[in-house]
Amino acid sequence: MELPPLTGNIFSTDHHTERTWRWFCLIFTVFLAVFLYVFWYPLRDPGFAYSIVSITVYNTVVLRLFQGITTLGSEGFFLVFLSVIYWSVNKSLGFWGLVLMPSAIFVTSEIPKDIIRLPRPDIRGITVPTYTFPSGHTSGAVSVWGYLAIMLKKRWLWVWTVIIVLLVGLSRITLGYHYPGDVIGGIVTGMIFLALFLGSGLGLIENRFYERFPSRLLLLLALVIPFGLSFLPATYAPNLMGYVAGAGVGRLLEKEQLDFNPRGSWLEHLARALIGMVMIGIIILPLGTLLPGNIHMLTFSLHALSTLWATYLAPLFFVKVGLARLDSSI
Repeated sequence: MELPPLTGNIFSTDHHTERTWRWFCLIFTVFLAVFLYVFWYPLRDPGFAYSIVSITVYNTVVLRLFQGITTLGSEGFFLVFLSVIYWSVNKSLGFWGLVLMPSAIFVTSEIPKDIIRLPRPDIRGITVPTYTFPSGHTSGAVSVWGYLAIMLKKRWLWVWTVIIVLLVGLSRITLGYHYPGDVIGGIVTGMIFLALFLGSGLGLIENRFYERFPSRLLLLLALVIPFGLSFLPATYAPNLMGYVAGAGVGRLLEKEQLDFNPRGSWLEHLARALIGMVMIGIIILPLGTLLPGNIHMLTFSLHALSTLWATYLAPLFFVKVGLARLDSSI
């Protein structure tokens, strides 16, 4: 499957429809930002937030439902989901998603949180060691699901994206992690980041600017730049920038040494997904639990290993055991 050109239309092949939707997104983003500014204090009113939380306090079924929904905006879910896309659907689509996801959460949520430093809702039983504005789950959902909708250009995926962003945002409020204003802030920052990422970052990739540089320099930059950014004052900077470094280094190694083909039978796809997900779980969960989490270099390396596995080590393993083939052999 070839990705559509990024320099062309995003929403529609019709010029008038495309322009209309672009203006709508711009106006909608500005409207939400103004609305957030004007109603800042009501949107952070504890009484209003607690009234929404009470929905899940007294209904276990609704609680479990929203706990499931909120994972659809989490970095762990996106890590696995985008890796499966990389292994079995389209390498470019999956790889740039793996770069976009941690970058979006880092820029749109983690850095602003540590600058603004607003406390989370004071609800018994909810203890999160980070600040609240804006919501990272919401901005991540806007960025990743929006990216997939834009790249795949499927109407059903656009509908899904809108619904899931709203539900993820609502889940963050009903579970007591955020105020309504935090969710609106996440939507605004997510939309801005996605526009910048697609308009500048991937546009440069489409022009193949990277071919001007030697592969060793690209490998060095893919490691050094995220590592440097991991020292910025954001709580999860080492985690998120580790994801970026591992994905970048792994993709460069895969392209130079393997160039595997993601096509295959449904059994091969299933086996890749199961093996790949188990290994990601082993890297992130047991190792992350056993090893000390307060050592910067260790945290960065562990998360880099997870995306290095996704983009290079897993494809290498799949080729070795016959679950995937090289492009040159097809």
